[in-house]
Amino acid sequence: MGDPARLASYAADAERAAEQRLAVGIEDIFLSQPGRLDDRTRAATLRLAETTIGATEQQVAGDAARALMAIGRRDAAAVLGSNRAVAWPRLLDAGLMRDTDLIGGLIAQARVDLLEESLVALRAPDAGATIVTMLIEHGDAAQRAAASDYLLTDGMRRVGGEGRRAVLPAAVQARIVWWVAAALRERLGAEGGVAADMALCEAAQHRIARAGEWQMDAVAVRLAHALAPTDANRGTLMVRALESARLPLFAALLADAIDVDVAAARSLVLDSASDRLWLALRAAGLNRDAIARAGFLLSEADRERDLTMLIEVLDPLGALDPAAATEAIATLRLPDDFRAAVRALARRGPPERGAP
Repeated sequence: MGDPARLASYAADAERAAEQRLAVGIEDIFLSQPGRLDDRTRAATLRLAETTIGATEQQVAGDAARALMAIGRRDAAAVLGSNRAVAWPRLLDAGLMRDTDLIGGLIAQARVDLLEESLVALRAPDAGATIVTMLIEHGDAAQRAAASDYLLTDGMRRVGGEGRRAVLPAAVQARIVWWVAAALRERLGAEGGVAADMALCEAAQHRIARAGEWQMDAVAVRLAHALAPTDANRGTLMVRALESARLPLFAALLADAIDVDVAAARSLVLDSASDRLWLALRAAGLNRDAIARAGFLLSEADRERDLTMLIEVLDPLGALDPAAATEAIATLRLPDDFRAAVRALARRGPPERGAP
């Protein structure tokens, strides 16, 4: 602390950090309200991100440490085997956590988790068995197997007492694994080298290969198919899924009914600012009463949803031809990449007159 040059450098760094904090605070104050995350969702997203990164680091580091121990690299294995987590702060510092696909997936997962928590709180004490438990106990062989897989996959997301990790698209999960492996490589420092790099790469590839074992969308789709919903019972099954706080199953049943992928169906459930979900439910053939029950549950669970808006459109929805509702949401059936390209062009505006 006695070196004037070092003190001046420290003071300058502190001043820059203070200016940066002020800039962030000012930006936060003037952010427009639409689209902003509430504190609960923001905290849940960050918790989910940290848990997911931490679990990935533990798995990759553990696998690589065992491989290094097997070839006599005890010091390198000891570095990786320590309990000091470095990936989460390192990825934050590098700005990699601002990846749009990653953060978008984490926000969606956090919102699904929060909605399920709220739906659980809404269940009456005498509500009886949930739909998944009921199928395990009384379903046919296919339904019992699919329901058991659903519960097992949901349980695999739990990481000790730390909470739940995210279920993300395979490409995004692979990106996280490689980022974590790179952070572990930095941790090794002088203990690294070719053998350590190979161990980290093999551990990462092993983790990526196993990521598909707990893809919730896939097991939810299998369960929806096992239920074999008909026009007569689809609404009942979908409402029962919501009452049981099983949003992935609800989304899978909706996706099957309107012929879209589960991600598109989930986006409808999470779009609290529009009435697209109600149109989709009518396109799925749900009657007024089923739409009202599903809408009430989601509006009670999601503070962003406007129950008044649902009440206003219930009668027109009930009278609407499902074919007309299907046409209104037809763009959801288009490939994701095509819809993303259309949105990208729309953001850039029309070309100038005379431009090539």
